[in-house]
Amino acid sequence: MSAASTIYPLLARLLPRAIAPDPGGQTQRHTAGIGMPAQRAVLGRGFCLVNRLDEAVDLQAVYADLRQQALDGSVVALNDLGWVWLNGKYWRAEPALAGRLLRMAALQGSAVAWYNLGQQHYFGKGVTITYASAAECYRQAFERGLDEAAAALGDLYEEEICDTHLQTWQVDPQRAYDWFMQGAQRGDGRCRFEIGYRLLHGQQVRADARLAVYWLELAAAAGVMPAAEELAMHFSVAGNPMRYLFWRDRAISLGSPRALTLKHEDQYRR
Repeated sequence: MSAASTIYPLLARLLPRAIAPDPGGQTQRHTAGIGMPAQRAVLGRGFCLVNRLDEAVDLQAVYADLRQQALDGSVVALNDLGWVWLNGKYWRAEPALAGRLLRMAALQGSAVAWYNLGQQHYFGKGVTITYASAAECYRQAFERGLDEAAAALGDLYEEEICDTHLQTWQVDPQRAYDWFMQGAQRGDGRCRFEIGYRLLHGQQVRADARLAVYWLELAAAAGVMPAAEELAMHFSVAGNPMRYLFWRDRAISLGSPRALTLKHEDQYRR
């Protein structure tokens, strides 16, 4: 018996007819930004659920549409409903319901749902904070094709443990580097920045400026602002004014206040 055959008969009872608003906005302020929808625009192309929700005049109508898609068998809609109920940005958060929906989507192979489950365990939304569970969910997401999960794993293995109930978690900088490398090799811009930065500054590996520039340029070309900043600073110190100006201005175009300060200082010194 397939997962779908056992899951979808339950959904009509599980999904409420109407959403519950969050009048005080408390949930939105504290948990907005957790997780991600499956319906995302890529490089400005394609449908984006966030834009649809942000621009909605009637959120109930958007919910009704997502609910019907889920009832019709859409794993994407199932994840996205779980995502909204997890972070509570658009209507009142219900972490327990979010977890059930995300597990349903994950069992049907949704990489994004696995990632969102990792976020739920990491932030402790409706569950006990458990880094080991978060790591396993992120790993499942990465193995199913979600490159961003490698960055989440890298961050997790570098996390400083402050809470006593998390002391069993083993911080492992080398393992973090390995995950960043896997993400970089798969094309994730954030991971490429992390690898380039470590190579440039000799963290976890022997410094290698030439290889660092390779990874940083790939990251900066993909729009990772800190990568462009690092390149500008590197070429400034290396005495390569043309490449310094190129990456300084690229960083400015990506919204870098640091690079804009550098430009003002350059103009002042003339």
